[in-house]
Amino acid sequence: MLCTLVMRENTDKAGVARYPVGTMPVLDPETGETLVDEVGRRSYTTSVAYGPTIGNNIALAYLPWAYCQQGRKLAVEYFGETYPVEVAAVGYRPLYDPENLKPRS
Repeated sequence: MLCTLVMRENTDKAGVARYPVGTMPVLDPETGETLVDEVGRRSYTTSVAYGPTIGNNIALAYLPWAYCQQGRKLAVEYFGETYPVEVAAVGYRPLYDPENLKPRS
């Protein structure tokens, strides 16, 4: 299932803020293993960008159904370091102004 992930912390071990690009494996934070669905497909981010309006890095990733709960804590690996992410949306749901109130004001 396509999910939107939000990176909650993007500072590396040296204290440098990271703004990842490309694909990253999605990990179970308890085991450190890449998520794998029931037919053997591994979960990776498909796209990543910084969302200045929400102030976090945003990533899209296909996750196994068992991990598709809004608010679920996961992790991604970028250049050998692990960063915490959270499932912000399952399927389509905008992160900024989900009720579409801004254009009406």
